[in-house]
Amino acid sequence: MDVKSNFAQNLARYRKSLGLTQGELAERINYSDKAVSKWERGEALPDLEVVKTISDIFGTTIDDLVSEPKPEKKPKFIKNLPVKRAIICLAAAVLVWLVAVMAYAFLGVIVPWLLGKAWLALIVAIPVTFVVTLTLTCVWGKNLLNAVFASLLAWTLLLAVYVCLMNLLYSPPHTLWMIFLIGVPMQILIILWFSLKRVK
Repeated sequence: MDVKSNFAQNLARYRKSLGLTQGELAERINYSDKAVSKWERGEALPDLEVVKTISDIFGTTIDDLVSEPKPEKKPKFIKNLPVKRAIICLAAAVLVWLVAVMAYAFLGVIVPWLLGKAWLALIVAIPVTFVVTLTLTCVWGKNLLNAVFASLLAWTLLLAVYVCLMNLLYSPPHTLWMIFLIGVPMQILIILWFSLKRVK
């Protein structure tokens, strides 16, 4: 049996044992589901770097992926991985808010005259939350989720800047709302960037 055929059978078997669709696997490795389908039909082989990424996802070795299929071998994978990752994201976000609330409280105690403006620490915590969650989802390779968090980061960052300037400037200009116009090209760039990552 040739390497293409071995890889095709092993890829399909490992993917199904993890309960992943071709599209979900494709998203994790930033390829199209058509490419994964081609590999599983034995029509093509991915680059060695991609094979290594796939072996890491399945918790197996490159050799296992290209060798003659061994039906009894099961991939070593973490159960409930999506749930665990969601909990990690939530914990990281809560940690950001803990720091923001502490900053608000300490500023009110240590610098009482700043108490009227200390609540801005909570506003700044909003985009920081999306920086943390975006960083984590980028590590885990969730392309669609990355695009959503990148968009939320862009808009909440603009919102935080707007609210801070409105409250810190002595006489904020009435055209300050125009800062949100920056979000339009930013959003287009985010869409184009993540669309480009899906096309291989």
